Amino acid sequence: MNISELFLLRYDPLYQFWLGSIWDIVSEELMRQRPDPRVNSIAWNLWHLTRAEDFGVNRFVAERSQILIAGDWTQKLNLPWRHSGNGMSFSEVDDFNQRIDLPALRAYSDAVQASTREVINLLPGLDLDASLKVEHVRMVVIDEGLAHSDAEGLIQNYTGWSKGKCLMTLGLTHSYQHVGEIDVIASLLGINFD
Repeated sequence: MNISELFLLRYDPLYQFWLGSIWDIVSEELMRQRPDPRVNSIAWNLWHLTRAEDFGVNRFVAERSQILIAGDWTQKLNLPWRHSGNGMSFSEVDDFNQRIDLPALRAYSDAVQASTREVINLLPGLDLDASLKVEHVRMVVIDEGLAHSDAEGLIQNYTGWSKGKCLMTLGLTHSYQHVGEIDVIASLLGINFD
């Protein structure tokens, strides 16, 4: 089994099983709700994990344009920012929940998934052991607007990561973490995925 096959072994169930039915089962109203003052919404989680996959796979692994930027998705999503939501206050999350265009979010997610699959096909030609250099990370975090807050902390965090770590973390395990969060939010909202 090669790295591409291994990645897809976990990536396919993420979107075909774990996240595949959310768009059809959960109403727009429930997608936007925070069922407790201490949690985010399902919509926020879907946006956040998609943003992380977009910058992580496209910019850090393949060094190509983010889908968000190349496709002018901020306008389509009705969002005035490019960051991934780290450090947002709950009042900012409430603003996000009011403004996000959910059909556009689904289309953005689909576009990011298609791009990730393209990158997976390029893996044999990529050096997954290569480390992220501070200049590249700084460009993504500052110039491309990834940071909402604590830009220097993000730069320090990602500098030195291997491209392989970025692929596996931001392309897979980070998303699975948010699947668990979405599941808790759904149960608090009375949504049953069975």
